[in-house]
Amino acid sequence: GGGARVPPPPPLPSSGGSRGPRPSNVAFEISTPRGMSLETLIGRYGMIGGAVLLLLMGIGTFISWAIANNVITPVGRVALGALAAGAFVAAGFYFRNRKERKFGNVLLSLALAITHTVAWGAGPKLQIIDPRIALGLAALASVALAALALADEDETLYVVGIGGALLAPFVTSSGRSSGPLTLVYGWIVITAGLFAMRGHRWKTATRLMTFAGVLYSGVGLIGATFSMVSDRMSPPFFALACTWSAALLAAAEYRTTLVRSYMTTMTLAMLIAAASVASSHPVDVAPLALAGTVSLYLIQRPLGMRAEEWLLDAVALPLGLLGAALLANGGIDAPNGVAITLIWGVAAAGAALMNEQERRGPHYFVFALTTLVSVAYLLRRDDLALGLGLVAHAVAMTYLMRKERAQLVGAPIAIGLIVALAQARDLLAARPPYVSNPFINPGAVLLLVTLLAWWRFFDVLATTKFGEREPDPSWVVLARAFLPIALFIWGWYELGSTISHDVATSLVTLYFAVVGVGAIHYGRSREVPIVRHTGLGLCIVAALYAISRVWNLESVGIKAGTLIIVSLFLIAVHYWYRRAED
Repeated sequence: GGGARVPPPPPLPSSGGSRGPRPSNVAFEISTPRGMSLETLIGRYGMIGGAVLLLLMGIGTFISWAIANNVITPVGRVALGALAAGAFVAAGFYFRNRKERKFGNVLLSLALAITHTVAWGAGPKLQIIDPRIALGLAALASVALAALALADEDETLYVVGIGGALLAPFVTSSGRSSGPLTLVYGWIVITAGLFAMRGHRWKTATRLMTFAGVLYSGVGLIGATFSMVSDRMSPPFFALACTWSAALLAAAEYRTTLVRSYMTTMTLAMLIAAASVASSHPVDVAPLALAGTVSLYLIQRPLGMRAEEWLLDAVALPLGLLGAALLANGGIDAPNGVAITLIWGVAAAGAALMNEQERRGPHYFVFALTTLVSVAYLLRRDDLALGLGLVAHAVAMTYLMRKERAQLVGAPIAIGLIVALAQARDLLAARPPYVSNPFINPGAVLLLVTLLAWWRFFDVLATTKFGEREPDPSWVVLARAFLPIALFIWGWYELGSTISHDVATSLVTLYFAVVGVGAIHYGRSREVPIVRHTGLGLCIVAALYAISRVWNLESVGIKAGTLIIVSLFLIAVHYWYRRAED
């Protein structure tokens, strides 16, 4: 009984000779997010996913056949489903006790998915029990599944179970959803699932929750009767509810992604619902759209600094929800259109104040844009009032841009000033060719204040440090050169339209001479060569004007006086340049 132990046989050699590292070019070994092979990925996730889908389709097919042929009573159908779920539960715990935890969890998740199907059939479809009780049972099943996945930290179990629960309403006997009740069911499942995901970095599960929100909202829109408030408002309200579930329950690693996805879904659902009832002017769209906008502002704090983040969170989605509110209201020209637009502007300003200064720019952009549109609409019937209103708005926003260092506000400022220039052009085009009140007529005044507003805008861009960047030198050059050039052109245009052709020609010639001499004097005293050279050029133009245009005037007095005065200015220029070194 005490014989020597027989040593174990040596390991069998591999077909390639000595054992060594496995070659990297073995079939199916394709890089995946978790480093597993494609074969394992398909076998582990693909097969069980297909099994869940086919199982639920099979149950749904059987129920459909039983209904069509009156084979089994409604209570019997539900009982059979419950028995099937019980069988999977027993099998699942059997394998878990035999140290096959993962496979047992899969069977339990299938059982819970069947339970969801049974609850759905017993409640909304077959009306055996109250639909609210059925959905409560479904919610409890989701919580149980979430607790099981949380205890085992098994993403596979989570994805399969929650995925099956989310599919349950779509594989029932009728194959159709039941409107708002379906969305309530989906929200319960998503919320419970998000709670289970706390503390886990489950990328696949996150994608599932994102897709679920989009899917349920889409189904709600497809099956909606848009004349009914509950039907058309349920999909966007569902997306908003999912947004808050993600904000309150989701882990920080994927909270922002889920919120953006759900809010994008809500915005699209709001636009579709608003477009379907635009002619009836319902009052329910704007409040929900505003609730979505405020929710987005509250949740997405602090605002992301990357362009793709703030462009969506602070600009595209709020403006999309505003568009839905205005579309349902009948446009900005409807009775409450301006009020709705201004409310969005106030909300954007409030969102800006909830962030640090360097993050406020996108919110102030929306504030500036909404107030610009409101001003333009309210003053649209009078060119002068519209132009002056836009200039006043631009000046106020320029002050805001400088104070808050919000460079994005520059876009609405530029838009407003361009429109103001267009209004000034229209006023100038409508007046007679020659006027007796140059510089003080409506077109001239509007053009002047618009040019001054442009100069102030350029000056702020040239002297304000936005973020960590120093002011661009090109803005500095533009700010210094713009005002004198703009004022010179404005004066030239006004003098060229004064009283009559002879008077206007004389005044323009003298204007060039006076400005030229003044520029030479300024350039000499401040030692700025470019200004001195510009003045000399203007004096040359004045001389050419005198020779080519003033000489042909009909009024002898104007002709003689202009020629003499211009000659005196040219003599003064010669006096300054009399020395060789000048």
